[in-house]
Amino acid sequence: MDNIISKKFGSLLIIALLTLPLTGCDNPPWESGMVLALKVETPKNGATVTTSPVVVSGRVNGSQAAGAKVTVNGADVPIKDKKFSGSVQLKEGTNLLNVAASSSGANLKESVTVTYTPAKQ
Repeated sequence: MDNIISKKFGSLLIIALLTLPLTGCDNPPWESGMVLALKVETPKNGATVTTSPVVVSGRVNGSQAAGAKVTVNGADVPIKDKKFSGSVQLKEGTNLLNVAASSSGANLKESVTVTYTPAKQ
């Protein structure tokens, strides 16, 4: 009897863990207690693109997100509703995009590598 209960509990636990990423939470609960969190959403690290400029976008979360400043390769990027987006001119080949977020109490950095291969015309 205990073995059946253990198997059923284990199955329910696995299902719960598998559905957790599908909840679509814009502000994951583990980020809500943070002073500042930075997430680059596009472009993906290691991506190859055929056009330049490329749009760099993502989110800032946490208790100091409202007063945060975001830069990409040192240039200020606008933030609206905790989301940032800006264009970056690429050179042919491998490009390193350094994204930084700062507020009065935190400084975060995330780097993304993108390869620019111009489209053949």
